[in-house]
Amino acid sequence: MDLMRTVRDWLYRYWISEKIKTFHARDGRVVMVTGSYGKTSVKEMAYDLLRHKFQTVATSGNYNTAVGIAKTLRYEVSSKTELLILEVGAYHLGDISKFCRCLKPDIGVITGIARQHLVRFGSFENIITAKTEIARYMKQVGGVLIANKNDEHVVQAVAEAKWYRGEGREEINLAGAKLIAKELGMTDSEIKIALKNVRSVPNRFEMTTTRYGMRVIDDAYSSNEKGFFDALTYLEKQTKYNRILVTPGLVELGEESENVHIALGRDMIGKVDVLILVGTNERTRSIERGASGKIKVYHIGKTLEFVELVKSLKLKKEPLVLLENDVPENY
Repeated sequence: MDLMRTVRDWLYRYWISEKIKTFHARDGRVVMVTGSYGKTSVKEMAYDLLRHKFQTVATSGNYNTAVGIAKTLRYEVSSKTELLILEVGAYHLGDISKFCRCLKPDIGVITGIARQHLVRFGSFENIITAKTEIARYMKQVGGVLIANKNDEHVVQAVAEAKWYRGEGREEINLAGAKLIAKELGMTDSEIKIALKNVRSVPNRFEMTTTRYGMRVIDDAYSSNEKGFFDALTYLEKQTKYNRILVTPGLVELGEESENVHIALGRDMIGKVDVLILVGTNERTRSIERGASGKIKVYHIGKTLEFVELVKSLKLKKEPLVLLENDVPENY
């Protein structure tokens, strides 16, 4: 099976490489976005800005594999397309380098580095090495590297880049998108006009009051350690609400899982009023250990059960629910 997957991926990358050669030959430009977190948001925001000036195509949703990129090139790129914004994921050392060689990006972007997919990478050091492969490629070919200065791991691992930064997740991601737009020739006035049409990315710290019948911060898609801690910092400030956290914990942390979840539980103290844990497993037990009985804890079997549970609670203040991560209950 691994051999078949390797052959399949090679064939897709070869096909992509040929398409990109044709695209570059007619002066098309490629932006390649990668990172442990934030890449979909930065890609989508950059697309919303750049489509006002260029004929732009971006990979759909979280398409970030060879198959997804190939589908984008096959079905969405036309002879009028001027710019490609391609999100790229990685699960092993060398994945990003392979994509760099076939996509030949004019601009490379690193959105952040976190302990995600540790089981597959083997160590956090390997994750850092893998996510910064694009930095080494851009230096080798003399291309532009854009990177998130709010992320300490990126700052430590990358020597040279055009940096963006901000306060809070959405501002940081938007800063990255704006810097990409500027590097591609958009003026400040053009960006200001285009900003009116930048959309929120669903399930990525998305504020909603209608989807669940209450005030919810939906951060359910592909959470990671850094994003989780950042979300708790935001929740800490929302003192006018009953702050409720719903989470199954984080997956694929390998041997670091227990310590990370204990640390998360400890950090929730004083920031979370009600903790609703999804499932009973090593992750949720470790979070509860970290909370040390200082937070009211409930257990549910499936994520959406939080709706009826919250409605049944006798709360003195309006609830604000943070949905942090969403994985199958039997993961």
